[in-house]
Amino acid sequence: MKSNLEQAKEFRKGFNVTNSADKTSRTLQKNLIVEEFKEFLEAEGMLFRNNTNFKAEALKELSDLVYVCYQYAANMEWDLDEALRRVHQSNMSKLDEDGKPIYREDGKVLKSKNYKPPTLTDLV
Repeated sequence: MKSNLEQAKEFRKGFNVTNSADKTSRTLQKNLIVEEFKEFLEAEGMLFRNNTNFKAEALKELSDLVYVCYQYAANMEWDLDEALRRVHQSNMSKLDEDGKPIYREDGKVLKSKNYKPPTLTDLV
């Protein structure tokens, strides 16, 4: 099974999309992310109807959003799979010394004194 980054590279190769870190290419990639994010928000807004088709549409739009994020990473030649692995490891370090989460009033997970930020400089 191909990783998400491998799939992004396959798409770029199959559709002859060249990588370029110039502003024009980054802007196109960024605009695609914004467009897909808006489409996800619209689909997610329909979930109150509790309909399988609307749920499937929201999942499709969320997948499209992740897909274009991987396209941006592939364009920049960044290893987003590895970056996500490191960010996950960093997020898990937010647990306190007893392995318990610390929450803000609205439910957001807060960092404990054990928190270690991810190192990503070697991936760019």
